[in-house]
Amino acid sequence: GLEFKTESVTVTCTDALSKGNLVEFTLASAGYAACTKSTSAVNGTGVMMGIALEDVTAGSQGRIGVRGEFTATVDTEATAGAALGASADHAGNLDAAATGSKIVGVALEASASDTSQTKILFDGITGFATITA
Repeated sequence: GLEFKTESVTVTCTDALSKGNLVEFTLASAGYAACTKSTSAVNGTGVMMGIALEDVTAGSQGRIGVRGEFTATVDTEATAGAALGASADHAGNLDAAATGSKIVGVALEASASDTSQTKILFDGITGFATITA
């Protein structure tokens, strides 16, 4: 199959994170220096996102994937090929993208449960598109 270049960063994580959680980068002092667990389904094009690549305690540095193929926590409704954005139902999860949200992932397989790790293609910087209607 296709192989995608993986990009990741190390950043301070404000919240405790589990491997596979979706995060939003925090803009402060003219740059991105931290991240928080994603809690909103409607994230505009200016929101930068990532996937926790490891468990991280609150206030610690953690490795966050920003582009590439990762395993992530995806709500159970997602099917293979689904366009993914932040979940409205579960903080730190991805789900089928909602109107007004930035599409940051494509499910490469169906999600078995709301807590299972699902293989996705991810772009948290530019995303793939934004659902407008």
